[in-house]
Amino acid sequence: MRSQRGITIIEFTLISSALLVLILGVIEVGRYMYSLQLINEMTRVAARLGVVCNVADKDEIPGLAVPRNAPGGFTAANLSLEYLNETGGVITGDPSVDPDVFLDIRYVRSEVVNFEYQFSGLLTFLQGVIIVPSFETTLPRENLGEIRGSNTDTDC
Repeated sequence: MRSQRGITIIEFTLISSALLVLILGVIEVGRYMYSLQLINEMTRVAARLGVVCNVADKDEIPGLAVPRNAPGGFTAANLSLEYLNETGGVITGDPSVDPDVFLDIRYVRSEVVNFEYQFSGLLTFLQGVIIVPSFETTLPRENLGEIRGSNTDTDC
């Protein structure tokens, strides 16, 4: 019986350590899923701003769509905003200068580019990054910042 002393504390330590790692791992995976949802929401907001803001503000829109609680390392440079024609092709030319190019715009697409998610906290031992799946939102054009019957534009 003397050789069995202390075995309970060792078992408790091993099991509680494994359980703690499991619980913290679940929390990290939850944070990852939340980050994916947040990235999806950023593409939706950027596309929405793209359809209602002036086309001259195209370069400012990604910065407006990225919130303060964005996943670590995510910047406005990771959001791409493109204007598309009726077949889904990317509009070439400057729609803020050329009225013919402006009239060709039928859709606005926002997507995530070049972003890799880095785990923080417990799962940093993985020492790797996870490439974020493709997130894209395409919306039909609305007023694109033009106010009907007026010479003024919506400024974003």
